[in-house]
Amino acid sequence: MLLIRLVLVAVIWGIIRYGPINNRWRQYETPAGVSLCVGLIAFVVGFVGPIILTPSANQGPLLGIFYTGPLGLMGGYIWGRARESARARGGPPNVPG
Repeated sequence: MLLIRLVLVAVIWGIIRYGPINNRWRQYETPAGVSLCVGLIAFVVGFVGPIILTPSANQGPLLGIFYTGPLGLMGGYIWGRARESARARGGPPNVPG
């Protein structure tokens, strides 16, 4: 159980640190793509997380369907638009460091 949590934290940290799409594909990145990537990850975490944490709760997956999935889509779209506007302004490239 601890290993699952550590992997989840590592994945979320990697997404926040490096972005959902590799740097060499940056020219093809769109707000819709970032939105779908973040929304899918948020949905899976909200859907599977309650099943793993409390298997006896029959309404746990509704968290992913009604809350984390749609919020992930909206947050991903805002994040994608911010990245797009920074790229248009000639902001710093998305490189680790």
